Amino acid sequence: MKPVIRQTALRYNVYVQLAVDAAALLVIALSWHRGTVQFPWIALLLLLSLGNVFACGHNLLGTLKQFLPDEEYQRLAARYFPYGNRWLWTLLQYRQLRVMAGETGRAVLRLWLGIIGMCAGSMLVIYVAVYLLAVAL
Repeated sequence: MKPVIRQTALRYNVYVQLAVDAAALLVIALSWHRGTVQFPWIALLLLLSLGNVFACGHNLLGTLKQFLPDEEYQRLAARYFPYGNRWLWTLLQYRQLRVMAGETGRAVLRLWLGIIGMCAGSMLVIYVAVYLLAVAL
């Protein structure tokens, strides 16, 4: 039976990314309507999206601590989080962490990786849309 993980701090990162995407869509539509690309606003939205990725990494460790049994969290923290909240290090060691974690830990990691992928994909779409808009205008 797969563990059900619903109420995590990671869900707020999805809401923030959806709000950033809606704002980017609005800025792109206004840019298309006015005939000029609003680069400062787009740069701000990309920075907000990048900040959301960092916040997602910060929320990962809290979510793991919340859902994993204490001994499993301590074992994983000692091996994979030796430098505190270095979630980028965790991303680089994702495969090893996935093997060492139990089923609940793997579910949290899949959720986290999906949200990070959504944020990265969103940033790429915003960048490509602005580039195409700049070339078209």
